[in-house]
Amino acid sequence: MKKIMILAAVAALALTACAKFETEKPVVDEPIAFGAYAGNALTKAGAYGEETTTTLQTNGFGVFAYQTTGDYSSSATPNFMYNTKVSTSSWTYSPIKYWPNQIQAGDTDSQPATAYQADKVSFFAYAPHVAATASTGAVTGGTTEGITALTSNATAGDPKVTYKVSNDLDKQVDLLWAVSKGATWTNVAGTTNTPTSGKPYLNLQKPAIGTAIHFYFKHALAQINLKAVAAYNQVAAGGTAKNGVKITISEVVLTVPGMTQTATLNLNNTTADTALWENASGSTNLTLTVSGTNINAALKDGGAVTAATQPAGVTASEQDVIVDGKYYTLIPKAGSTTVNVKVTYYVTTDDADLVGGFSRVENVISKDVVFSSGFAAGTKNTIKMTLGISEVKFEAEVEDWADGTTQTVDLPINS
Repeated sequence: MKKIMILAAVAALALTACAKFETEKPVVDEPIAFGAYAGNALTKAGAYGEETTTTLQTNGFGVFAYQTTGDYSSSATPNFMYNTKVSTSSWTYSPIKYWPNQIQAGDTDSQPATAYQADKVSFFAYAPHVAATASTGAVTGGTTEGITALTSNATAGDPKVTYKVSNDLDKQVDLLWAVSKGATWTNVAGTTNTPTSGKPYLNLQKPAIGTAIHFYFKHALAQINLKAVAAYNQVAAGGTAKNGVKITISEVVLTVPGMTQTATLNLNNTTADTALWENASGSTNLTLTVSGTNINAALKDGGAVTAATQPAGVTASEQDVIVDGKYYTLIPKAGSTTVNVKVTYYVTTDDADLVGGFSRVENVISKDVVFSSGFAAGTKNTIKMTLGISEVKFEAEVEDWADGTTQTVDLPINS
């Protein structure tokens, strides 16, 4: 088996902030506004599946904001925004918030510098948004898989999202967290701040009108999916099926050893562009089963019927095994990991001389495949199953006659 790793596309979101600042006239505030963009990906209904601009408009993303006197620290709480949902095509949210106007220490006209200190706001975001009880962080509805909890609105320090792996293909959540790309931030007083690229936005102050905060959303999980291809009378994928033979799949079981079931994603990652997972628990041999309606209809075994009645089946062209491009999500794991793949498939051949008019052979094959680098956040990891079948061939030759015993008899005996 061969490992295929594809870096997942990084989705970009823009958070736009507008405000009016004047030094001699009354200050007129502008509300903080949001805009968003996500790269192309598969669109699925609900809060499950890969995130796109369309799904973000529907599912929304959650924002935590900390207003501090001075720089953000571990003693700060989300006192400015707590799990604020931003959604719809206009990126609306409620209640509307305004930038703090107090961005310099003291009033240069009359008051001493100690009169007040500068206010700063630090922003963190995740997607898809989930509703939660603010005082506890418990997700509304008692969800036990996917995003199960947030830190509460009174918890000091970094906002965090608790995630539990599900073995249900219909409950796979594409958990994202937001970082900056290091663009220089300039406030209305002309002071600049350059956020670290690949980390959240910390210690921002009221900007000039039209300045945008660009959230770049990254994938916090790894994914693993399945593909299948046939090899007819050859080792590598390819060849030609004869006499209408069909290869159809009834089940694939993946066993992934030593995987974490539950962990907490810290939205204030310390290493640039790297998901910060904490409090890992529940290490187990994770079993992921693909069967029934979760198998691509073109490959799904149709039961004991003729080859002509079966679907197209596995062909010499690579195909997705799981329906609708679904995939399993995994909490990232470093280090070499061996995954066991067990596939049950059938080879059906029409034959009018047999009872029922066809032969049907079940094959149950199990094999290990090694992911030498483990499963990193933001990677698509693919197991491509090559299902090889070989024709039954015949050769024949006729054995030569062997010399036997020669007996002579005189009939009659000549005299």
